[in-house]
Amino acid sequence: MDIFEYLPQLIVAYDSNDEFANLIHIKRAKQDEEYYCPCCGGIVKPRALDSTKEQSHYYHVTGKCTKESQLHFFCKNWLFEKGSKFYLDDDLFEVDSIDIEKAWDTSFGKYMPDITVYTSSGETIYFEIFFSNRKTGDNYFCKWDALGNSVVEVNIKEYMCKIDASIIPKFTYLYHDGICYSKTYVKRDLYATTIAKIKNELTRQKVLDYKARIEKLDWFWQKIIENSSKEDILKCIDAMPFEDMVSCFEIIKRKQCVSHLKKDVLGTINKKVIGNIRHSIGLPFDENVYFDVRHYKGKTYEIGIRLNIHTEHIIYNNFYMRCKHNGWDFEKSTGYPKIIFKRNIFSVEEIEIPKNKIPELEDVFSRTVEYKKQLMDYEKELSKFEENGYKVRFNNNCYTVLKATETNKLESILEGRYIEKLSIDSLYQEIQQELKARAEKDFLENYIKGKEAQALISDLRSYKNVDAKVHVGYKKKHNNDQEPGIYFDLEIYNGIIYTEKLTVEKDKFLCVIKSAKREVDNFIEKFNTVIDLVSQINNCKNGFWKASLIFNRSGVLRLEVDQVYISQSEWHMTKEHIDLSEGYLSSDNKLRNALVNKMKLVMKNMEQYGYRVMEVRQ
Repeated sequence: MDIFEYLPQLIVAYDSNDEFANLIHIKRAKQDEEYYCPCCGGIVKPRALDSTKEQSHYYHVTGKCTKESQLHFFCKNWLFEKGSKFYLDDDLFEVDSIDIEKAWDTSFGKYMPDITVYTSSGETIYFEIFFSNRKTGDNYFCKWDALGNSVVEVNIKEYMCKIDASIIPKFTYLYHDGICYSKTYVKRDLYATTIAKIKNELTRQKVLDYKARIEKLDWFWQKIIENSSKEDILKCIDAMPFEDMVSCFEIIKRKQCVSHLKKDVLGTINKKVIGNIRHSIGLPFDENVYFDVRHYKGKTYEIGIRLNIHTEHIIYNNFYMRCKHNGWDFEKSTGYPKIIFKRNIFSVEEIEIPKNKIPELEDVFSRTVEYKKQLMDYEKELSKFEENGYKVRFNNNCYTVLKATETNKLESILEGRYIEKLSIDSLYQEIQQELKARAEKDFLENYIKGKEAQALISDLRSYKNVDAKVHVGYKKKHNNDQEPGIYFDLEIYNGIIYTEKLTVEKDKFLCVIKSAKREVDNFIEKFNTVIDLVSQINNCKNGFWKASLIFNRSGVLRLEVDQVYISQSEWHMTKEHIDLSEGYLSSDNKLRNALVNKMKLVMKNMEQYGYRVMEVRQ
């Protein structure tokens, strides 16, 4: 009897028959509810949900599936959903996305695998699903070879009885790295038995050429077998010539037990390449100053001299290159010479340094060595300075300074503060200025909260009925690059018309209030005409109009006019405005004429929303 006379058990179904249906696993199904077959659309129900003798599954109430359509559905819509995992031999992959029966162009014609799987690690893998007949012929191998991606064959007859969302399936390659692992395909494929065979033998010869050197690297393999530490493995690789390091990198990428070292091994190889270039151009070597490249973006790097120091008080890792002559390709945003590598592994051949530029590199190197000496001398000065109760860390020209308090706790004085000179005097002055600024800040914040200051602020807010707003607070960096401190801001009509930094001088705050009132007087005197006009509009007997003054983002005062009947919450744009200029302020009639025109526009805007405005004379 044919063992496939029965249908494989259905373990997933849709919860509705519309476009928003969800695929429900049998383990999450509810007894006696109706579901829909994902293959034929017929009604199915769950069976044996609580059975310990029979696998839970859906059975058809209506409709009918073919074996092949049902099995194909599971592999295409269940096995390879986003996030699913599977093994290929010993390598674990995760599905990022798939294409169903996508056609791929090759010089030998189109190739259309059942499923193209794109993994989260960047591989493209073709899956061929067969039920009872394989895809065989005389032109598959050449297409696989041309595309260069791995191919996997899935016998879903064997797989369906094991399918479970919690089990990670394991497959084997049908085609991988130029080799076909199925005798059935190779036997019937002329390309595989001729051209592909020759290509494979040539590749194998290349491996033989390196065999003698690889045999000498047995100790590297031994370290992997022994599961040695990262440091031991990297030390082994670092002692190899460049070609063998690259070979080991390829091995490490493929071996899951050490694949986590890929980034570290890549860094070791690239460091070796940079060291070889430094040696080839004859630059001196210093453990803290050396020729290096700095990553810019993508596979683009900049060439220069690196200063790398790590002492008790100084952490310094900076990059120097002052070459700005013609002949080198420079990155526009940095001014440094740049190199674009073809891949992540650096190559000596890709870093070409003209001989006439080597003196410039040597000059940069000499200057950097001199700066290193200055930093080491400064390290000694910082050690003595800490005897005063400070803790200092200097990181790439920025200081972090802590000070011990009376309770032996550390208080932050400076954090990430840039000081131009390598000078203890400059550092001390910066600390004293910071402590003084903090004391002033504490004093002023307490003073502003007091009754005297609050009474003066309250009086200013109601002064001349201009509805002034007062803001007093600490600002790290004020407008126009002013120094940090407590600032007093006077705001009228959404615009700041007066700003002053507060100090601890006697009666300073009272003087600021008086100055602010003078600014209000000047404002009223300058805009008296338009202020009166706004008052007249807002006090019209018909109650139809509303007007206001407001500063725009550019600091220009504008007169806005609108009606009151259409709510702003409806987002109707009926409002119009006039940007006030000296021309308007010097001519009352000109301003009034402009305002009348704007009012007419407001009424015209209202008509767009179905409103009509009539003038009624009494």
